[in-house]
Amino acid sequence: MQNYSHASIPSPYSDDLVLETIDPVVALNFVNGIIDGRYPDLGGHQQRMRRNTVSFAKLIGLSLEESEFLAIGAGMHDIGKLHISDYIINKPSQLTTSEFLLIQQHTEIGCKLLSPLNLDSRITDIVLYHHENYDGSGYPEGLSGDDIPLLARAVRILDSYDALTMSRPYHKGVTAEEALLIMRRDSQQYDPRLLKLFGEIKLL
Repeated sequence: MQNYSHASIPSPYSDDLVLETIDPVVALNFVNGIIDGRYPDLGGHQQRMRRNTVSFAKLIGLSLEESEFLAIGAGMHDIGKLHISDYIINKPSQLTTSEFLLIQQHTEIGCKLLSPLNLDSRITDIVLYHHENYDGSGYPEGLSGDDIPLLARAVRILDSYDALTMSRPYHKGVTAEEALLIMRRDSQQYDPRLLKLFGEIKLL
C-alpha cells in the first residue's frame, strides 16, 4: 500500500523567527528553486504560465504592480504540491477520487507555506483561489463570479491552458487552438471577459 501522507519539507524558518515583508521576487526565486529541483515538469509549467502573464496583464488592463503580482503568483501558484506525496504528484496514470481529494489540498497548503513571508494578499490569493470556478464549482471555498479575486481568475485561465497543452504520461498535450476550443466549451468555469481576452493574445 502506498503512503499518501504529506511529504516532509524542511522549513527555512525557525519557530522563533519573525520575518518582515519579503521582496516577492526574492520569494519567487526561492520557491522556483525548490520546485525545479524536485519536480522539473511542475517548474516548467509555472514558468510558462508566468511568461504568458505579460500579454494577458496588458489586455486585462492591470496596473504595473498588479501585473507583477500576477506574474509572481503564477510562478508559485502550485507550491502547495511540494507537501503532497511524490507518489501522487508523479503518478503516470489518472488519479483516483481519494488521490484527487488530497491534491485539492495544495491550494490551502501553499497559502500556509507562504504565510511566513508576509507577501501581498493579491499574491497569496492566487495561490489559494486559482482553482475556484466562475460558476462556483471549484475549490477550496466554492467561490463564484467576482467573489473570486481578479488575479486568481486570470491564473485559473492560464493554468487550464498550460495543463491542456502540456504532455504527461496519461495525457497528450493538445494544440493552442484545441486548448482554447476546450476552454470555450467549458466556459462556465472561467470569467467570460477574461477568457475572451485570453483568446486574443499570442500564447507561448
